[in-house]
Amino acid sequence: DPDSEQVLYKDKRSFTAESGKTNTVEFNIAASQLPSLTICKVQAVGNGFSDGEQHLLPVLSNKEMVTNTVAITQNKKGTKTINLKELFPQNSEKQQLTIEYTNNPDWMMIQALPAISTPINKDVLSVAAAFYANSLAAKILHRDSSIEKVVEKWAKEQQENTSSSALMNNQELKSILVEETPWLTDAHKEAEQKSQLVNYFDNNMLQYRLDENIKALQKLQDPNGAWSWWPGMKGCIYMTTAVCEILVRLNAMIGSQTKVSPMLDKAFTYMGGEIVKEVDAMKKAEQKDGNVRLSATLIRWLYICSIDGRDLPSNVKKANQYLIEHLTKSNPSLSIYDKAVSAVILAKNKKANLAQEMLQSIKEYSVTTEENGRYFDTSKAPYSWFDYKIPTEVAAIEAIQLVNPSDTTTVKEMQLWLMQEKRTQSWDTPINSVNAIYAFLNGQEDVLNTENAQPTVIQMDKTRLEGLSDTESLGYFKASLTDEIGKTLSFNKEDNGVSWGAVYAQFTQPAGNIADSGSGMKIKREIITPDGSKDLKVGDRIKVRITITADRDYDFVQVTDKRAACLEPVAQLSGYRNGAYCTPRDNATNYYFDYFRKGEHVIETEYYIDREGTYETGTCSVGCAYSPEFRATTKSIQIKVKK
Repeated sequence: DPDSEQVLYKDKRSFTAESGKTNTVEFNIAASQLPSLTICKVQAVGNGFSDGEQHLLPVLSNKEMVTNTVAITQNKKGTKTINLKELFPQNSEKQQLTIEYTNNPDWMMIQALPAISTPINKDVLSVAAAFYANSLAAKILHRDSSIEKVVEKWAKEQQENTSSSALMNNQELKSILVEETPWLTDAHKEAEQKSQLVNYFDNNMLQYRLDENIKALQKLQDPNGAWSWWPGMKGCIYMTTAVCEILVRLNAMIGSQTKVSPMLDKAFTYMGGEIVKEVDAMKKAEQKDGNVRLSATLIRWLYICSIDGRDLPSNVKKANQYLIEHLTKSNPSLSIYDKAVSAVILAKNKKANLAQEMLQSIKEYSVTTEENGRYFDTSKAPYSWFDYKIPTEVAAIEAIQLVNPSDTTTVKEMQLWLMQEKRTQSWDTPINSVNAIYAFLNGQEDVLNTENAQPTVIQMDKTRLEGLSDTESLGYFKASLTDEIGKTLSFNKEDNGVSWGAVYAQFTQPAGNIADSGSGMKIKREIITPDGSKDLKVGDRIKVRITITADRDYDFVQVTDKRAACLEPVAQLSGYRNGAYCTPRDNATNYYFDYFRKGEHVIETEYYIDREGTYETGTCSVGCAYSPEFRATTKSIQIKVKK
């Protein structure tokens, strides 16, 4: 015993080992009689020589800390009730209940903007996105008085360190500390982004950043109007259309930005000339083989013209008419994104019936749930921009707002999906943030107004709970209870709009008694033998297969596979394998995924069986480190090994 230095057990055995071979020496010790940490000394004595070692030997408890979670989403007035007795099993110990709730998750959209307001890179897309973000900040800041009050509260919260990174929050609720994961840099980066919120809305700094953005855009534009990707590179149609799309969307949302108007004029002149050349080539190809299709750049050009609405030269108008006629005959295999953009183009060019047909086709591909809103669960809505489906959702929202402006229900359902995506994702590219903010704030005048919001009343057994940490500007509530945990928990929402939160039930329980559980994810673990037999023996090489089903896209997913003491990993070193960073440890194998797509994922790892006996593996769990209310646990497996 390292504390008392008392000898707890001592014994000796005779053994022989042939040259070049190994042998096993067995000692029978009752582990239940040992403290959690012991010092183990082993010495081998032969004829005239000896060798030995001493090391710490941890004795793991057969009890584990378990976290059961319930994710809460409320879209309208009403009461949601949770049965706490279902979250805490009978005879569980060291119970703790943690409650989190936010009345105004809309602010998460704004929190995505400071990251792009000061571009790290000098490429044209980053600079255009920064101008977009800073122009939007100027509009938001002067929209109404409540915004300025919120900024003042943010400054106070920053001093008190109450609004930190989503990855760094709730460490007590996560099975693996962020410091032990590959995401420490991401966590510090995000915390730094949140600390920039106050500076983001500082009026003097805002004007300085806007001036710098305009100068950078001017330097990256060639005399002919084309924008180049990086300084010194030649301008091209692709980068020019990408920048123009950002700028015309900004104009459509908050009004014309006069300081960039001369640059836009030059860009349109350049793009118009290139499009006329492209159409001439298309006409020749059409006469030759009769089969031409619109490229993504041509569709983007038509979209930009439709949103901008400026009067074009006659030759460019004729070219556009040719392209629009081809658009009306588009192949039905178009993606949902292309159909949504086409619907906007057709509606802006007085082809309302065709736009309605496009829109109807888009809506038929969508699915909806009360919690996640409306989204596209189909291969026709492809992943893009770091494996998110945001551009497709944004294009669909814009098409509905233009073609069917009265259909606010569908738009709100789609905006709910965007917010739920932000709940579990980092959005670490400028394009993702720009697209999502456009879809969410375009045409929404009071979406960020918290002045008249009614806080949700949270009660346990009809007694109102007071939060230990109440961040008023975000409508954020958090409380933790360890004593007198009641039977029911209720959330009484008194106004419309989206609110959400989570309930975490933590307790200890013998590993063999822990049941399967899951919120947003499901997990299953199997032990696979080479011959399919259930009989295990020393020396076998087995495979542990973990199957995880995710109900949505997640960022920063961690898997902890606790393993029996008789299992030794074939791959001993940490590293990236099968899409994850894998770290084998003494009693578990951890896997870290930068992102999980919606659907089924399979992890397979090989182990050697190195000793006989009866063992418990312990649980296997998966969770989203970015949003820990989404997690799942599967029960322990008992392993019996023969010689």
